Amino acid sequence: MIALAVRWYVRYRLSYADVAEWLAERGIMVDRSTVYRWVQRFLPLFAEAARSRRVPVGGKWHVDETYCRLDGRWAYCYRAIDQHGQVLDVYFSERRNAAAAQTFFERAISGTDSTPERIITDRARCYPPAIRAVLPSVEHRCSRYLNNGLERDHGHLKQRLRPMRGLKRLASADTFCRGHALIQNLRNGFSTLTTTVPRCLRLLRSWPQLAQAI
Repeated sequence: MIALAVRWYVRYRLSYADVAEWLAERGIMVDRSTVYRWVQRFLPLFAEAARSRRVPVGGKWHVDETYCRLDGRWAYCYRAIDQHGQVLDVYFSERRNAAAAQTFFERAISGTDSTPERIITDRARCYPPAIRAVLPSVEHRCSRYLNNGLERDHGHLKQRLRPMRGLKRLASADTFCRGHALIQNLRNGFSTLTTTVPRCLRLLRSWPQLAQAI
């Protein structure tokens, strides 16, 4: 039931109190703070369990950052997808600079166990020095229009964040956004657990298998 509560919270536009109420209707009485602790504890474990089950990553990476509210102020969510639409990694930062971009690229390479052949970004100044530091031999193209797919993809995350009325802490924001990417990849078939499963059943089939692997 903990695994189900975590999936409900990330997949649907629910608050922690909403999930606690759903559980209460099923005879399980927990406080919303308990649901919060479950999400923060188990989402990273689900993401790690899914890592070895992701489909091969494409060689062309689209990278961009989007604004999100963090405790009443603006912060930056760095995201990358490959040419197929698979979310490669997510990194939440209070800074939009070369150091944050470099950390993001290092995490993305480590998390996917792959390096791209080409990276496409907008003309933000933070990306060229970060790419030179981490991936000096990779082709880097600056084009706002070639990243339209990623701009649209940001919308899936923004739609889920809107009912939350902003995020409170940097660490919990990072955990949630990476968990949301996991759910999105599972639903879109970017996992060996879901490639042959109808879209409407992908989470239902894959989530229990990931829970058993934790």
